[in-house]
Amino acid sequence: MFGEFENVYDVLKNDDRLVASDGTLMKNRIYELSSKLDETFLQLLLDNEVTKNMFFKNVNGIFVFDSQKFNWVIDSKEFLPDSYSEYKKDIMLVDYNNNSISKRDNVVLSFPYKDCILEMDSTEETEKRKEVFFNETLMKKEIDTLLSPKIFANVKRISKDGEETAIDIQNDNLIIKGNNLLSMYSLVARYKGKIKCMYWDILYNREKDYVPYNDSFKHTSWLTMMKNRLDVSKTLLRKDGVIFLQCDDTEMHYLKVLCDEIYGRDNYVNTISVKMKDAAGASGGGEDKRFKKNIEYILIYAKQYDEMDKFNNVYKYTEIYELVKWYRENKISWKYGSVLLEEGEKEYLTSTVDGDGNEIKIYKRNGYVTKSIKQVAKEEGISERDVYYKYYKRIFRTEMPQSSIRPRVMEKVKSLVDVGKDDFYSIDYTPKTGKYKGVVYEQFYKGENFNLYAWLEEVLEKQGEYLYKKDIQGTFWDFVGQTKNLTKEGQVQLANGKKPEKLVGAILDCCMKPGDIVLDAYLGSGTTAAVAHKKGYTYIGLEQLNKHIELAKTRLSNVINGDKSGISSDENWNGGGSYIYCELADNSQTYIDKIYKANTIEELVDIFNFLKESEFISYRVDINKMKDDDFIQLSIDDAKKVLISIIDKNTLYINYSDIDNEDYVIDDNDKAFTKNFYEGV
Repeated sequence: MFGEFENVYDVLKNDDRLVASDGTLMKNRIYELSSKLDETFLQLLLDNEVTKNMFFKNVNGIFVFDSQKFNWVIDSKEFLPDSYSEYKKDIMLVDYNNNSISKRDNVVLSFPYKDCILEMDSTEETEKRKEVFFNETLMKKEIDTLLSPKIFANVKRISKDGEETAIDIQNDNLIIKGNNLLSMYSLVARYKGKIKCMYWDILYNREKDYVPYNDSFKHTSWLTMMKNRLDVSKTLLRKDGVIFLQCDDTEMHYLKVLCDEIYGRDNYVNTISVKMKDAAGASGGGEDKRFKKNIEYILIYAKQYDEMDKFNNVYKYTEIYELVKWYRENKISWKYGSVLLEEGEKEYLTSTVDGDGNEIKIYKRNGYVTKSIKQVAKEEGISERDVYYKYYKRIFRTEMPQSSIRPRVMEKVKSLVDVGKDDFYSIDYTPKTGKYKGVVYEQFYKGENFNLYAWLEEVLEKQGEYLYKKDIQGTFWDFVGQTKNLTKEGQVQLANGKKPEKLVGAILDCCMKPGDIVLDAYLGSGTTAAVAHKKGYTYIGLEQLNKHIELAKTRLSNVINGDKSGISSDENWNGGGSYIYCELADNSQTYIDKIYKANTIEELVDIFNFLKESEFISYRVDINKMKDDDFIQLSIDDAKKVLISIIDKNTLYINYSDIDNEDYVIDDNDKAFTKNFYEGV
């Protein structure tokens, strides 16, 4: 500790409220009093000339407290470097310098991706991803320009009619090519407090997710990268909005602690466990000491829990005969094995009443016909599966329900006649509550114990030509069945990163209504956008990688033209709709793209020589110390990494503040769209 830091330390120790029993200062308490603008605390700082000049600005005789600068000093490693008392009350995530991640003002600008292998078609070999990963930490004073709104370029509206000029977004869907952090900050002016739902299939931070030269992207950097994006996500969400973050167990628990800090522990909603693979087909483990991974997780946070709507139920759908086969294979009794082919003649017997005194009419059924599914299949010469589809409204099981109706009916009938094991009865009554409230409802009973007929139809749902058993899923979702033909969905392929449309659809349906906006900051192959498009939700998708953007655009074109895969049959999807495509207007990002694509050291040397004469070099770099001879000795991967590192990240894209700057060549249509986007809110 030295100089001004030492003076601040000495001043703060004069406030007993800030001093622990061991004599050290408590950071938590300092943050608490500064955030509350405690009068005694502020007066302490004002009474000292050094701290007064450091943390206060004189505005017409009024001293204004610079809390941002104060927190920067408190967070710096020179201040309280050996203090343990700072953590007496809070559990928090910190970096390698013991600075709280939640209070860091720096930004990690990263260009991560989810998959290393991109599948082509079945006749081509997979290829290694060649994009260079980079991760750079920028301090607060350096990022004001970086995070300012950007100009949009190459703007077009895409529909069934093809591409057309777009100068106004109206209420259309939106796909932005560019870094997702910078894209989200560009969205703030128009969409602050307007996003209902976010679904992010995030970068998992597994070792296999990265190429060899991105090993600088460690645990702390990953968390800080997520912190930056979660900060702005909260700004964009509606007060009743929710965010879904899908990941695996590599970072899940740390991510939850980070979300607790940013969104607040009280706004935590659920953690969903999603079964994505059967154990036999799972990857990881097996070759080492661990179990194979077949589960992923979805963390759910509300912006304001008290304001969020109740979630709609999510269901598991299993094709009926697939379910029957599963029961048999696992030697579990399948109860729905009989068909009521004929209900018999209806003979009125007597009446009784329910608990409210409402009439229940009782009938004896004569000449009814019941057969097993196997019998029906044999007699009609059809498969058992066909029997289920032909007679699903007549297939039943018997049960003894815990209700007041059955014993009333049984008691009344037995008071009049002797009941045999094959006797068959039915009742007509109008329930006052439940599923059949206000409707005349018929129930069937058989035998001395009046076993109730429970119909298969009541637990099925018909979707298109298929019958599914529908079961409520709580916080364990099974989507294994939907992953088996995943490569065909959307007619595009993305290895290891594609999620089933039914999974994304379930997420959106549980919280969204038509007209609501969903934001996917990790667009990938475009699953979220495709699902939202088919369901009539408005979507915004962000993606940086060229290959992913092309996949997403192809997929959305397929959707607009009537794609029949995924959830299309469920939604009766026949095509239509449109979206706006645009890009953050490249500046030095153009040269990063050239660096990515370079195949020889000579190409990189040419780029290096250009950069030396450009305005794109970071002020941190002494370009005169970088010699061509030294540069040529590097490997291609290392040379790419060096070139990317020396570029000033403030110059990646053109800022909106420069829209009328004649030094930049901006298309008139792009200029009109950008102005409408920011000014026509």
